[in-house]
Amino acid sequence: MLKQAENAAPVVTEGATVEFRGMISTKEGVFFGLYDRTKNLGAWVRQDDKSSEFKVSNYDASGDLVTVDYQGQKFTLPLSASKIGAAAPTPLPVVNNAPVSTGGQVVATPAAARGNDQQRLESVAAEVRRRRALRQAATSGTTAPAVQPTTHQ
Repeated sequence: MLKQAENAAPVVTEGATVEFRGMISTKEGVFFGLYDRTKNLGAWVRQDDKSSEFKVSNYDASGDLVTVDYQGQKFTLPLSASKIGAAAPTPLPVVNNAPVSTGGQVVATPAAARGNDQQRLESVAAEVRRRRALRQAATSGTTAPAVQPTTHQ
């Protein structure tokens, strides 16, 4: 059996069930993202970390290759290429601004919605004023004015 030369490029393991999905550098060191496709198991591990199932023994930055010992086998893995596909186009929702017939009346829905929104805003503003008056009265020690919330019909 021939021994690989020291300066020769590592040979990539073809058909490996383990993938090298990425790497990240943090203040704790460089972490390698490895994934076992058969077990749906992934982990981020540091080089020479003995506490993980995946043991990274070498990283070749020039070729983006990582050498991993996993379940008694040694793999030399390239960084996986991103798999981005085009999604099927989705139709945009149809906005119907046509008037709606209600019996004998024809009412445009956006105007009706604006009226309801305005009433809600006015009632919220009145409630805010009422609570503010109660809070100010409580902090100053005076009796709160009788402010009743207004309701619109």
